[in-house]
Amino acid sequence: MSNYTHPAESAPTVFPAGQSRFGVTIGLAVLGIFVTYVPITGVSVSLDTISRATGASTPELQWVTDAYIIPMAAAVLSAGVFGDIHGRRRVYSLGMILTAVGAVVAGLASLAGAAAIYVLWAGQAVSGLGAGLLLPTTLALIAYAVPNPKERGRYVGMWATGMVLGLAVGPLASGVILQFAGWGWIFAPIVVLALIAGIFAHLRLPESKNPDGRQLDWPGQIAGAIAIAATIYGVIEGGSLGWGSVQAILGLAFGAAAVIAFIVIESRSTAPLMDLKLFRSAAFSAAGFAALVALFSVVGTMFLLSVFLGSVQHQSSLDIGVRLVFVTGVAALVNPLVAKLMARITPLVLLSGGLALSAVAILLLTNVDESTGFADLVWRLTIFGISLSLMLTPVSVVAINAVPWQQAGMASAANTVLRQTGAALGPAILGAIFVSQIASGSSPASALHAALITNTVLLVLAVAACLLAIRSTRTARRAN
Repeated sequence: MSNYTHPAESAPTVFPAGQSRFGVTIGLAVLGIFVTYVPITGVSVSLDTISRATGASTPELQWVTDAYIIPMAAAVLSAGVFGDIHGRRRVYSLGMILTAVGAVVAGLASLAGAAAIYVLWAGQAVSGLGAGLLLPTTLALIAYAVPNPKERGRYVGMWATGMVLGLAVGPLASGVILQFAGWGWIFAPIVVLALIAGIFAHLRLPESKNPDGRQLDWPGQIAGAIAIAATIYGVIEGGSLGWGSVQAILGLAFGAAAVIAFIVIESRSTAPLMDLKLFRSAAFSAAGFAALVALFSVVGTMFLLSVFLGSVQHQSSLDIGVRLVFVTGVAALVNPLVAKLMARITPLVLLSGGLALSAVAILLLTNVDESTGFADLVWRLTIFGISLSLMLTPVSVVAINAVPWQQAGMASAANTVLRQTGAALGPAILGAIFVSQIASGSSPASALHAALITNTVLLVLAVAACLLAIRSTRTARRAN
């Protein structure tokens, strides 16, 4: 398998807009990823409260999370193209505006009575679209500001720290707000942060673009969006109605057909959203699969634990948030160390170790049941948090450094769409397993364990993919 080379000397080493704007670019990139990830866990810990207020079922609660993540994943590839053609500052600002508007709608859903859950889905979808514009744009800003791969790891580490801080702050902020106000107010911080970031970016962020050879690929965008949405719909409906139901079969069939169509369209396109040649790189392919599995694990497990702790252990939203911060908060603390480790240890090796440690942590969580206390839970979550930091920073660095620097934007978008597809599939698949196990007569603890074991198997497969990529990369270097 061939591998892209990415020589440092082929990339510029000075920030094109000058050092005076370097800090602004890095700061807004980190703030942007922070804003996009706060709602994911902030809403997750509020699901039990939302369920009691609206009467929503578990499948409907899955859609509260996935209504945000599906548009996010579907918009990522086109967002990368928009940024390259029209400028990343414009796309960043638009993403923040949509995020704020969607959060306002989601917050007002609490006043919508019987239609509350549907209005909440709509607001989440608009915010998710905005987040989809932001995700590849923030990482592309890092690649633009730091084109030298030898220096980039440190700043991608900052970006990943912003991601895990968003995941960490979300539960705590929502938990505190729910102690004093209704669930609609959990979206207020997102509105404020998004508006501040959008306005500041419009005023201070230097414009950057790379339009050469880039154009919108609408057939590919449509096929990609259908593939993601239909597959997740089929999984959720399969878990709630049965895998033989018409809804599940049609959803999965449309999803599979759309995936095939996307591959055919992109292989024939003169300006593809996702250049399939990128996957000739063993490292890039492994990073893509690892990104999918990592976010599948993180978002899916936190969704499961939020539902389990709320509905089975009857913990409050704040209590759930305090427990889950031992995942994301620990990851944020460890992440700067991981960025330094990448200067000494190959990112792909670190990624393999993070995936392996995550598999161990998830396996340890299969001992959690209705009577598990605070201390017995949080040490397991702490191990999971350490593994999270070892996954998120290296996976982005591996993906970007595996391709020529001119394709860094496309590489970040491709890796991001795989990561967000995993984030959408996590609650859908693990939630479906949880629901189907309970429907078949299992206890909530047994249902939780069955879902977590599935998660562990996927993590082990991702470790194997990374080890094969390491071997392939070393073989190619020896041959050269």
